[in-house]
Amino acid sequence: MIKITFDKLREVSDSVVVALGSSSRVSVYRSVLGDFTYVEDDSVLKGPLSGIYSALRVCGGDRVIAVPVDAPYVSTRLLLDLVDATRSYDVASPILPNGLVETAFTAFRGDVGLWVLDIVRSHRRFRVADLHRGAPRVYLVNVRDRGYSPLELSNINRREDLQLTASSYPEGPVRGDVELIREFTREDVEGRSPRIRGSLWGTLYLGGYLEEFRIYASKGIYMFAAYALLDSPSEGERLLGDMIIELLKGGWLA
Repeated sequence: MIKITFDKLREVSDSVVVALGSSSRVSVYRSVLGDFTYVEDDSVLKGPLSGIYSALRVCGGDRVIAVPVDAPYVSTRLLLDLVDATRSYDVASPILPNGLVETAFTAFRGDVGLWVLDIVRSHRRFRVADLHRGAPRVYLVNVRDRGYSPLELSNINRREDLQLTASSYPEGPVRGDVELIREFTREDVEGRSPRIRGSLWGTLYLGGYLEEFRIYASKGIYMFAAYALLDSPSEGERLLGDMIIELLKGGWLA
């Protein structure tokens, strides 16, 4: 699977960095892929975000795309669509009609991604969606409206997952691509400017999680709205956020 994904990335980018959970696995991957750049996951961050951060620090690209190794069906056309969006936006990912954002596939501007993840790392957070919530300009590609097969977003974690099919997308109100623009800079974040309201930083520093929630909910980005609730001081609102996530993720692959 890594060879399939790697070859597709080589069609999209002139530089590929492979992030590994442990440096002890480098020799195994090198035997399959050859002598490319390998990095070990960051020890402070967790999950996919740790690999993205480590790779970003060495890749030096103006525009970067992160792809999981367990998604062999993704097309180069979708990857190119995401990268192309970063000409005008800071971060781009696919969105489903029900408001679920597939953050496993994320393209972003390298300079913005680095400062956002530097601050996220200082808070020891772990969701890739923090990159979207913390970036000023976000673009979400509506994969159904653009005619992409749902199978492209399938994750193959176990052998039995090869039997999964996704003949249709979940129903939902999202029509067309979704644009999210907030005008703030890193300096605004560090200075706790009111301009950061409606973003991850407004939630963390100004207690504005409900304002962030409303912005996402109004645009149908229900996954990010749920994540804003997970940063609430209220146990009941955090529970609601968990319920929304489960509802969005449940059952669209069968």
